[in-house]
Amino acid sequence: MEFSNYKNANNTDNIRKNIKIKDRLILSLDVPNRTEALEVLKKADNRISTIKVGLELIYNEGLGIVDLVKKSGYKVMLDAKLMDIPNTIAGAVRGISNLDASIITLHTFGGSSMIRTANDALALLSQQKNKNKPLFFGVTVLTSLDDNDLESFGFNIKYMDLVLNMAKIGIESGIDGIVCSPNEVGLLRKNLGKNFLIATPGIRLTEERTADQKRINTPEKAIRDGADFIIVGRSIIKSGDIKNTIELFLGKIESEVLNDKNC
Repeated sequence: MEFSNYKNANNTDNIRKNIKIKDRLILSLDVPNRTEALEVLKKADNRISTIKVGLELIYNEGLGIVDLVKKSGYKVMLDAKLMDIPNTIAGAVRGISNLDASIITLHTFGGSSMIRTANDALALLSQQKNKNKPLFFGVTVLTSLDDNDLESFGFNIKYMDLVLNMAKIGIESGIDGIVCSPNEVGLLRKNLGKNFLIATPGIRLTEERTADQKRINTPEKAIRDGADFIIVGRSIIKSGDIKNTIELFLGKIESEVLNDKNC
């Protein structure tokens, strides 16, 4: 699948029509160093198309890890979680544009002006380089947080409502996709429609322990409710058989895609 910028529901539909099953599972490369990263990439055997590179690996190995992933035959979801004043984010985007990532994340808590500035800056840079603009996905509320955490922060709102509010701000500001837990996917589709993509971390098989994420659910539930991509890290990497576990997840995704009108 070729990711590209879009501005309306028809283009979103075109993206969805071109999403293959292997595109829908994004492997989060939750390892601390280059050696372990290479091992995981090799064992994954290009059964999926996109690898999420996050803060742990970036700060341990540097941004050169992005090129390593691409040279291994994968697209990159750069989980930068950008959030700062608009001018600073515009400067960061100029650097990030050189990495040729397919998806970049930012925090919707940065606000509408930040999101628009980032999107406009990246669109201009991509146009100048005659390349498709990477997709911007907005993180709403981290899956490690729940209502108790929000209350301790001073929020007088439940996480479901906060996720909805942040997603709405992101979509109205021109963002391409939303990152939320699988438990909020149905809510977002019901209230905000289909003119945006959804990627969901916090995915676990029924028999798994939850670890440090509180708002979790199964891959079947996420896809059934309207998620376009599911993001899985440790459940695959720590499984002992990376390739077969990837196939297990892909099988569950495919079963739901074939039977779910949301897809």
